[in-house]
Amino acid sequence: MAGGKQTPRQKMINMMYLVLTALLALNISKDILDALTKLNISLDQTVQTVDKKNADIYSAFAAAASENPEKAGEWNTKAQEVKKQSDDLYNYIAQLKTDLIEVSGGVDKETGLPKSLDAREKPINYLLNQKHASELKSKIDAYRDNVSQYVADKPQLQSNIATSFDTGDQEVGKDKVKTSWESANFEHFPLAAILPFLTDYQAKVRNTESDVISELQRNIGKSDLKFTGVRAIVMPKSNYVTQGDEYEAEVFLAAYDDTQEPEITINGQALSSEQIENGKGKVTFKASSVGEQKWAGVIKISQMGKDPIEYPIEASYTVAPPSVVISPTKMNVLYRGVDNPLDIGVPGVDPSKLTVTGPGIKKLGNGTYMADVTNVSGREMSISVSVQEIDENGKTVSRNMGSKEFRVKGLPPAQGSVFGKSEGIMSKSLISKAVVKATYQDFPFDLDLTVTAFEIAVPGFPPEQVRGDKLPEGVKTRISKLRPGSTISIRNIKAVVAGKGTRVPQIGNISIDVN
Repeated sequence: MAGGKQTPRQKMINMMYLVLTALLALNISKDILDALTKLNISLDQTVQTVDKKNADIYSAFAAAASENPEKAGEWNTKAQEVKKQSDDLYNYIAQLKTDLIEVSGGVDKETGLPKSLDAREKPINYLLNQKHASELKSKIDAYRDNVSQYVADKPQLQSNIATSFDTGDQEVGKDKVKTSWESANFEHFPLAAILPFLTDYQAKVRNTESDVISELQRNIGKSDLKFTGVRAIVMPKSNYVTQGDEYEAEVFLAAYDDTQEPEITINGQALSSEQIENGKGKVTFKASSVGEQKWAGVIKISQMGKDPIEYPIEASYTVAPPSVVISPTKMNVLYRGVDNPLDIGVPGVDPSKLTVTGPGIKKLGNGTYMADVTNVSGREMSISVSVQEIDENGKTVSRNMGSKEFRVKGLPPAQGSVFGKSEGIMSKSLISKAVVKATYQDFPFDLDLTVTAFEIAVPGFPPEQVRGDKLPEGVKTRISKLRPGSTISIRNIKAVVAGKGTRVPQIGNISIDVN
C-alpha cells in the first residue's frame, strides 16, 4: 500500500480490494457493494492512524528546530515541504471523491453514504471523458518525482515510492493488452470500487510521507543537541492532582556527572540514595489539602578540589477535589452542512498542548474547535485527544487521553413563514408584500436560511413555481382578486444555509387565509 514495509492489516486490505474488484467483472451484488464500502471505511481508518504517527514526527521536528535551529532547522523546513506536497495531493484526491459522489447522485442524508454505489456511466464519464483521471495521473507523477528527491541517497526507498505511484501503462485481461493507467483503473468499475481505489492512494500518500520525513528526521544528529550550561530542573508528572492522589516529580540537573550522585534536600529533608538515580531525585507528596501547594529545596553537587555548588529550587502544584464529568449521551450529535463548535479540554493540561484529531476538525484557538462533518461517511465518527508532553529524555511525546463517539446527522426540517407566521389570517395587501422565509424554531444552531425557490397556489389559478423569496407581480394581481376566506398555500420551499450553500432537506408549508 505504501513506500515502506506493509503491515499484515495493510496487506489484507490490498488483497480484499483485488478480490472484490475481480468479482465486479462477474456481477455487482449488494454484498459486494457493501464489502467495498466497508473496505473504503477501513482504508480511511488506516489513513487516520498514519496521520497521527506523522503528527508526532512533525512535533518532534518542531521541538528539535526550536532547541537547535542551526542543526535541525534545515531538515524541519524540508519536512514541511514534504507535508505541503503530501497535503496537496491528499486533499485533491479527497475533493475528487466528493465530486464523484456528487455527480453520481450525492450522499444519502440518513446513512451518510453515496446513494449510487453501483453507478458506472457518470463516474467514468467524469474521470475519463472529462480528463479528471489524467489530471490525477499528472499530479501523482509530480508528487512521486518531487518527494523522491528528498531521499536521493536512499535507492530502496526511492524504488518503493516509484512502485507505489507507478502510473505507466498496464497489461489487462488474458491477452495482456497494454492499457493506459486511467482506463485500467477506472473504465470498467462502479463508484463503489473507484472510491476505495482513491482512498488507497490517499493511504499511499500518507505512508510515503511518513517514510520520507522519518528519513529526514534521522539526519538530525542527537549528539548535536547539547545543553550549554547547568541548571536545576523540576519535572512533575502533572501540575494537576486530584485530592487523595499523589504528586510526583523528578528533580535533576540538566547536565550532570554520572560518576557521582548529587545531594538533594527537599523542605529540609535529604533524599535517600534510593530516591536518587542518574542525577535525578524522585519527590512524592501526599495530596491531602486542596489548593496551591509550594515546596523548595537545594541540589548540591561536588567539585574536585572546590567547594560544592548549590542550586536552589522552587516549585508549586495545585490539588483539586475529585470531580465528575456527566455528559448527555443522547445529545452527542454533529450535523452535516454546518460548523459544529466544540470546547475540548483536559483537566490540568494547557489547551495549547492538546492535539485533537477527527474528520473535519479545525482548531480555532486554545480549547476551541470547529467540526465540519459534511463529508463524513456513516452515522458515527470518533474524536480523539492526545497531549504533547516532554519525557524524561527531553523529547516531545504524545500521550493519548481518550476519544469520544459522536452521531452524525443531516440538518432537520425547517419551517416556512411570512411575516413570522406559517398559518393564520392576513389582508391581501399584506400578503402581496410578503417575503418567504425559512427558519429553525427548536434547533441549537442559529442558522440564517436563504429561500431560493417555492411554489405558490392561489385559488382559481394553477400553482406557480417561483425563484427567489418574493412574490412576482402576476401572483400579486391574482391575490388582489381573491374573496375573503380564500386560502393561499406556499409549499415546496427550497432554501440553503447562508454562507455555506448547504441545502435544507425539508421545509414546512405555509397556509394563509385572506380576510
